[in-house]
Amino acid sequence: MTVGEAHEGFFYPDPLGFWAEIRKWTVELLLPHAPQWGVNEALSVTTLVHQADDASRLHNAVELCRPRTILFLDEPSWERAAMPVKQVPHYIHDPHRQGQVYEGFWGAGDNAVVVGKTPQHPTMHNLYREEDMVAFLRSAPASAGSS
Repeated sequence: MTVGEAHEGFFYPDPLGFWAEIRKWTVELLLPHAPQWGVNEALSVTTLVHQADDASRLHNAVELCRPRTILFLDEPSWERAAMPVKQVPHYIHDPHRQGQVYEGFWGAGDNAVVVGKTPQHPTMHNLYREEDMVAFLRSAPASAGSS
């Protein structure tokens, strides 16, 4: 199914828990399409693009990789991408602050690519319950061409 192994950066130990969340999220997003896959298989078909202030990085990666799903990890990266998407909002509650809610979305972009923005950045995992984020990830619509 795959050639080689997941990039070593996906296993880089970091105190903020970013990579641990990325690994969990990747497996969850691929679960409907490949329920038997573990983290190595899931990461082998995953690309993490840091676009900084250069939206062309994302657009080049999309053109080259032709993803079925794109998930933005924060509001600034979503805004810089300037992708037209009809959004269906999803909310998760902060477990520590009554009334604090974080908004993400799922939608479809060009060529029926599923596009989403997470309600919280992976490093903010202490500000959401894991089951809430899993529910958000599992609510991703099926992409065109998926089974």
